[in-house]
Amino acid sequence: MRKLLFLICLCLSFVISKNTYAAVFDFHEVSDSKNPKNNQEPETVVVNIIPHQKNGLFDAKHPVKYNVEVFNNYRTPQDGKISVEVRNITGSIVGISEVDFNVKANNKKMVEWKIPVENPGFYDIIVKINLTEYDDTIRNVFGYKPFEIATPLHKPADFDVFWQKAKDDLHAVNPEYRITPDDILSTPTHQVYLVEMNSLDNVKIYGWLTIPRAKGKYPVLYGLGGYKVEMKPLFFDDFAHFTINVRGIGESNHVINPDNQEILTLHLEDKNKYAYRGIYMDCVRGMDFLLANEKMGLDISRIGLFGGSQGGTLTWIVAGLTQKAIFCVLDNPTFCDFHTNFDICVNRQQPEAGFIIKFLKEFLRRNGNISKEKMLTTLSYFEAQNFISDVKCPSLVGIGLLDLMAPPTCTLSTYNRLNTDLKKKSEFFSFPDMAHEVPMEHNTFKSTWFYEGAVKKLSK
Repeated sequence: MRKLLFLICLCLSFVISKNTYAAVFDFHEVSDSKNPKNNQEPETVVVNIIPHQKNGLFDAKHPVKYNVEVFNNYRTPQDGKISVEVRNITGSIVGISEVDFNVKANNKKMVEWKIPVENPGFYDIIVKINLTEYDDTIRNVFGYKPFEIATPLHKPADFDVFWQKAKDDLHAVNPEYRITPDDILSTPTHQVYLVEMNSLDNVKIYGWLTIPRAKGKYPVLYGLGGYKVEMKPLFFDDFAHFTINVRGIGESNHVINPDNQEILTLHLEDKNKYAYRGIYMDCVRGMDFLLANEKMGLDISRIGLFGGSQGGTLTWIVAGLTQKAIFCVLDNPTFCDFHTNFDICVNRQQPEAGFIIKFLKEFLRRNGNISKEKMLTTLSYFEAQNFISDVKCPSLVGIGLLDLMAPPTCTLSTYNRLNTDLKKKSEFFSFPDMAHEVPMEHNTFKSTWFYEGAVKKLSK
């Protein structure tokens, strides 16, 4: 009877601001007194939020359910409250619940929440624990019908003309490739070359090419770097590897950015001078280099792109602008949708919201004559979602659902714009407990994609 009354109270306590949810709770108490570590660990409370779907993605066949586990390692009972909030991507509360809670000494209790939602999207679930000796707030994120998410598309009418002009300007620049063996970085099994080339506006950029010494024709993995990350040579037994250091990294930064401003907002006031027009073309020039040097033992019919964060975005950009890659492997791609990213993060205080919106807000503060709308109009030319229709190869995508630097809403909306045939060949993985990262086991899976993509030519 006590358990039944507790369940009824839990159900009645769930208050909704918009929709009426039928909140369902299941209550379990498990003794932990036989745990041999219990007497050795400091007294504390441990709280776990566990989605019923391991990837945090739900749909009509898999309704949203969460377990909240509370482990009381204290030698005294813990009494207090548990509250749960469900928020949409902009932070508005769509559901809230607060319940009385108690857990005996050295015991565990688990409460199950069933949260019906109707609209496709990502939602924060925020659990607040207030007990006798313990207070904590834990955020998790779940997606409902994520493969139906479609954020507004802000594609300028002259988008294709703009980028064709950029490519024409790039190809008018003589690359003057210079390839120099690097005996210090080379190994008994791999030869490393420093590559220099001229890119848009005659800016000199650098890259590293690594080729196995064993004679043969090798598929190429083209690696693209994160924000201001200097790329180094990588070594693969069965692949040639190429990385490029775009403008803004190393010596090129002194040329294009003598005042050492943040590259993200450098010349953002003018789309034709914006730094990322050059950065995107630097990456295209890297592809030009690979296509021009087949004689070095490169199988240019098997070029795969990979990267994380900004590098993840660049894989889609290069794939769309060149249509020469046979697959993309990317993690947590930023710059997918600046508009939605701004709306999601502009009022957030979490540090994982990262530098992107912070720098954009600073840019607006420094340039009072430029409106947010004008800034976002310029950034529309550089959003990955506006390139995705030109991507002709499959993608392996991994994301952390807690990521606010590359919000899952923006990534899924972009991924969902791949054509139907490509999505059948593509794969998407999400990790509810991670922010701007993926777990090590996913890196193993990426390696499998490298081999299968190069051998099977997934784009065919």
